[in-house]
This record gives sequence, structure tokens and C-alpha cells, in this order.
Amino acid sequence: MLLIKMPRQKDLQRVIRALLANEISREEVLSWQRGVVSSCGWEIPIGKFQGYWYLYSLMYIEARFLGGYFLRESDLEEYLRDLDAERGGEIQPGLGHLRSHEIDLDEHRWPIAMLTDHHDVMASLPGVRGTFEKRMDMVEHCHLRFDKVNYLLVKQFDEQVGQVLLLGGNRDKPRAEQLLALLGVTDYMLP
Repeated sequence: MLLIKMPRQKDLQRVIRALLANEISREEVLSWQRGVVSSCGWEIPIGKFQGYWYLYSLMYIEARFLGGYFLRESDLEEYLRDLDAERGGEIQPGLGHLRSHEIDLDEHRWPIAMLTDHHDVMASLPGVRGTFEKRMDMVEHCHLRFDKVNYLLVKQFDEQVGQVLLLGGNRDKPRAEQLLALLGVTDYMLP
């Protein structure tokens, strides 16, 4: 049984590790998450870099999704890598993956392109699923670095199904088109 108390980063890490080791069930994690949120609301004492959104993302731990769960083991493992401050790596020459702890989360990101996701662009990237804003949308996102600019790909699983939004640190359309070509994306709209 998981104790309901004001959580800290290490508590969240311990719960995720126990789930991945099959020491506790998804049902127990959801019960714990609901208890914590019920007692703390939006005021949990964990910052954005210490797992704030990962704790809220656990509300989807039992959500069924295409033959499995919305939150995959790979997502939970990625949460831990980010919380352990492991750096992202190179995806291919010139294209890097960043984790949340490596970026300025308050950096303005401009909408650059809307991609029609015919071939699941996220499947070839180290995307992570969860919820990352108070609307509590179910999304998969991936932070990228290309040509010294940070980008964010966001795939929503609601009214925008089948589309991926590309956001970036600037509005340089030719650079964005180079990134999209590198990702193998050909069907997109630029504003």
C-alpha cells in the first residue's frame, strides 16, 4: 500500500520504479495518484523539473489505448531518465533529443507547422506521453534540437488526432522545412 502524503521527487521516482519492477500495480499507482491530488490539488510541492507533470500524468496510468495502455513502460522509463537528469542524445547527425530538465520550459515556442501524421512520426523519435498542462490533454511530445534551435513536436489524442504540431524557438520557415525533411515528413502546412 502506498502512503498518501505530500509527495517529493524521490517518492514519485520510488513509485514509478516499483511499478516498472512489478512490485505494485497500475491500479495501486492510480489510487495513490488520486489520493495525492485529492489532498494537494494543483499545489503539490514538486516543481516542473522534479516531476510535477509526471505526477499528474499518472492519472492515465490505467487508460487503455490501442492494445495496451496510454502510458507505456517506455514513457515511465523516460520520466525516470528525466528525473535522474540524464541528458538526451543524438537521434541522427545534426538532430538531438532534449529532456525537459535540459530546456527552459518557459521559453516561447512559436507554432511553425501542422503535420498530417500519415506515418506516425513519433514512432521514430524518443517521444513521451502524458499530460503537460492544466487542460489535462493526453499528448505525446518530443523536444528536439536542430541547427541550434529548440523544437517541440506535440501529438494530441483528442480532437487533433492524426495531426502533430511543430513548435519552435523561432519562425525560420526554411530551417523548419529542413527539419521536417530530416524527419521524413512531407505533408504539412506552414502558417
